Amino acid sequence: MCDIIIMDVIFVNKYICTNRNKNYQEEVEKILVSNKQEILDFFNVEDNGQFNFNIYIYDTIDDLACGMKNRGFDSMPDYMCACYKDEDNSLNFFEPKDNPNENEWSKEEYKNVVFHEEIHAIQGIIYGRQPEWLTEGVAKYLDGTYSKGLKYLLDEYVNKIDIPPMHELIYEFGMHEYDSYDYAYLMVSYLIETLGNDDFLIEIKSEETIKKLSEDLVTKAVDYYNEKLINIDIKRR
Repeated sequence: MCDIIIMDVIFVNKYICTNRNKNYQEEVEKILVSNKQEILDFFNVEDNGQFNFNIYIYDTIDDLACGMKNRGFDSMPDYMCACYKDEDNSLNFFEPKDNPNENEWSKEEYKNVVFHEEIHAIQGIIYGRQPEWLTEGVAKYLDGTYSKGLKYLLDEYVNKIDIPPMHELIYEFGMHEYDSYDYAYLMVSYLIETLGNDDFLIEIKSEETIKKLSEDLVTKAVDYYNEKLINIDIKRR
């Protein structure tokens, strides 16, 4: 376990670290603490100490994958660079290199990954396990990935291919050549915009209402934003 006493930082999370630079623990804690209130405000909840986590930081991305397997988490996707696990209330990261190559994570880029996983963790504590399209959509809605806007997403990606079937996004998220995260973001954006944030949070409380919301949702979302932003009809399959 890393030393948790670092000047000027009050730690609310427990750290279990094998990374090379113990000061990186301080950086991760700052990211988590600085973003927490924004997430809590979105979910309209107060922090009474229930949103503190076990933080694992590994030295490399390969060490992260091995460490997860050693802890009993075998079915991790190849592209994984961080994750939240509700089984042990853990956020799991690695320390990016100080001088990465163009195909590796930089520490600046990785800040958004830490934020993204914190969103998953807080949503998981509030609601329990939910469909991946919903959890990833909420995380992408909040983390700023799509800062170029919905029109850019439609023009550059979504409208260049057929709309995928909803059942693929429910049962095979991330298993196809298209980017499932694009559609997750579109669907959650659509629900929040058409329902309002308060009603959205109510609707996602139960499996039954989530199932109803998901009916033909990807087509509804794409059509809605095409009509609003671009005024076109696109293909379906």
